[in-house]
Amino acid sequence: MGTITVVTSGKGGAGKSTVSAGLGCALADMGHKVLLLDGDAGLRSLDLMLGVSSSAVYDMADVFEGRCEPVRAIYPSPICRDVSVIAAPVHLEQLCSPEDMRRLCLGFVQHYDDLIIDCPAGIGAGFEAAVSAAHRALVVSTPDLVCARDANIVSDLLEAKGIPARLVINRLRPRPIRKGKTPDIDALIDMAGLQLIGVLPEDEIVATANANGNPLPMQCTAREAFANIARRLQGENVPLMDLSKHK
Repeated sequence: MGTITVVTSGKGGAGKSTVSAGLGCALADMGHKVLLLDGDAGLRSLDLMLGVSSSAVYDMADVFEGRCEPVRAIYPSPICRDVSVIAAPVHLEQLCSPEDMRRLCLGFVQHYDDLIIDCPAGIGAGFEAAVSAAHRALVVSTPDLVCARDANIVSDLLEAKGIPARLVINRLRPRPIRKGKTPDIDALIDMAGLQLIGVLPEDEIVATANANGNPLPMQCTAREAFANIARRLQGENVPLMDLSKHK
């Protein structure tokens, strides 16, 4: 039976979809069979990031409303072997219930090593549905105290549900930290109240790849950072990469 990971944050724009896609591909590189579920009804993006938008006829709403069997809504990514995607509903009102999400995940988890659920931002009904089946959570924050504070609110909700969570700091820029213009990693960890599992540096390569549905280059810092997070999720002791050369 596979593991269900929800990727969430307290506010929009933190990079949940980027983390979901990058982590999914990193786990697949380790030999895992991965299914990504886009839970962000009305604002879906995983289908674009993973190159299935042109072929995706059915989405999650079609499954819940009985218009197709679940397997017909699964689309293998052409840019990452062993990664498949279920697109989010096009309209916000098609948001699924927690019971629907649990039922769907319990079926899929029998056939995949990892299910990754891309959670909508905030703590409303979409959050409740996305986290309902999760075994664990990654809470994504950008390197600012507002986002880290919102991550703390999310972490409290996850703790109340018995879902263990770890922090991912996304779009980190070391130079402003060195100049004292932005909080350092320790301050972000303290504000979020979560144990850190990984840091992703600001990298234009990631934005370009996601916008065009292309894979990350083999030799890029972001790909290494995602691989490190995937390894830590598997219990490996992997030190943080040296980001001193980044701007």
